[in-house]
Amino acid sequence: MANKEYISLQGKFYLSEIANGVAGAMRHIGNVPELELEITTDQVEHQESTSGQRTTDFVLTKTTGVNFKGQLEETNDENLQYILSGMKTEVASSTVTGQSLGVVKVGDEIKLDGYGLKTVSFQAGATPVDESKYELDAIFGTVIFNETIVEPVTATYTTSAASHITLASDFNKEYELFFKGINTATGKYMAVRLWRTKKSPEATFPLIHEELGQYEISGQALSDTMKGLDAKLGLYGHIVTIPNAT
Repeated sequence: MANKEYISLQGKFYLSEIANGVAGAMRHIGNVPELELEITTDQVEHQESTSGQRTTDFVLTKTTGVNFKGQLEETNDENLQYILSGMKTEVASSTVTGQSLGVVKVGDEIKLDGYGLKTVSFQAGATPVDESKYELDAIFGTVIFNETIVEPVTATYTTSAASHITLASDFNKEYELFFKGINTATGKYMAVRLWRTKKSPEATFPLIHEELGQYEISGQALSDTMKGLDAKLGLYGHIVTIPNAT
């Protein structure tokens, strides 16, 4: 009886940002519980008109495509940029003096311009506001006033340095995708390499979780026509079955 070849893959996924047509260093993107490839085609069917059955006697494949979709679990800054199609900016510590809050009412919660606030003080006109009259959340940079203050209030404070990642602001990056896999059904190794991939800007980012968060990603592989001239490389990439080391 012939040997049966089953497949049950586990492994590591890597992205390499492409700049000026060259893929940079590989970056392991952490635990990926699910990622799959989809091959798509746009076909035109031709029906003959001689048999009386109008059977399909030819299929023309006009276009092909390779898509991917999966889930990321680790949310370091680099993965957040990838998931959200965002850009990262390192914001330095700064001192804000005399920020106007206007007239505040009891129960008002106001967001100040920064995070991790230090040396925070408020003034009503020229009079300092006593700490008993407000509740400060220095980490998130918010303040709730416990009473109405009729004179315009100003705030003075120092912010901490922080990393800002924007939403939906960088749609042009391309990455080479590489998978180091092991087929646990056979013990053989398998690699997948896609020369050029571009993530879809569409994303869902849950903000409340009952369990560990998982973040969906999807996109498409773009062809590399120069590599496509080499049959062993392929237009989009290839899957390699690697023999066990002897």
